[in-house]
Amino acid sequence: MRLGWFDTLRSFIYSIGVHVILAVILIVSFQFMPQPVFPPPAQVDIVQAVAVDESKVEAEITRLKEEEQRKRDAEGAHQRELQRQAEAAKQKREAEEKRTAELQKQQAEEKQKKEEETKELEKLKQEKEALEIQRKAEEERLKEAERKRAEEEKRKEQEKRKQEEEQRRIEEEKQKQLAERKRIDEEKRRKEEEQARLAELKTEEEALERERLRQEQSVIDRYITQIRAKVSQVFIYPEKGLSCELFVRMIPGGDVVEAKVIKSSGNAIFDRQAEIAVMKASPLPVPEDPRVFERMRDIRFEFEPI
Repeated sequence: MRLGWFDTLRSFIYSIGVHVILAVILIVSFQFMPQPVFPPPAQVDIVQAVAVDESKVEAEITRLKEEEQRKRDAEGAHQRELQRQAEAAKQKREAEEKRTAELQKQQAEEKQKKEEETKELEKLKQEKEALEIQRKAEEERLKEAERKRAEEEKRKEQEKRKQEEEQRRIEEEKQKQLAERKRIDEEKRRKEEEQARLAELKTEEEALERERLRQEQSVIDRYITQIRAKVSQVFIYPEKGLSCELFVRMIPGGDVVEAKVIKSSGNAIFDRQAEIAVMKASPLPVPEDPRVFERMRDIRFEFEPI
């Protein structure tokens, strides 16, 4: 836009210059034309006016040329400044492009590095997950092995306890049999000593003894029925149709000192509840006759809840 204005001004100045030159030419041409006869004073005045106009025109032309030169110099300086600024802008742009290229290269390298780090982290994560899965599987295997071992130990302990209880029962039975045998032997010896005196009474006594035993057994059976009923009252277990054989040991008055299953129902919980029910039902109903009680101090009976 500056250049257009300058061109317009220059054209205007050239136009003025051309008009001035034409005016000078016309003035000079008038000098060679035949001059009319005028009075002398008038002629002197005309010549002087023409001389003054030419000097002004030349001065104006010189001023215009100088002004034109100054404008050209200013325009050249302006053009050089513009060129310098353009060169500086170009260098700045090239520097910026170089910096941008280096920055893009650095960003690309950082991006590649991050991608490699991400891949490495993903690989490590996968390896860690695989190790975690393996660890959990190993823990589960160990837990399962420990559970089986505990179950086996529990089974062995239960088997051992049953064997010990059975052995104790057998031993108690053996001792009882020995005691009974001893008693029988003692009774036999006593009877043999009294055989002569009791020979005639033997048949009757044996009959009486059988009757007594029968009656006592009848009493014992009745009390066992009562015991079974009392145990059933405190027995708690929802399943029906199960039964087991119980061994119960009492002291005078019917207090229970021992209760255990000697023939299982096949259900350990049922068996245990039966033993607990016997202890809860204590004291159990027993006969007042010491002889009869002695026979039922240790009793065995089949227990089936009513």
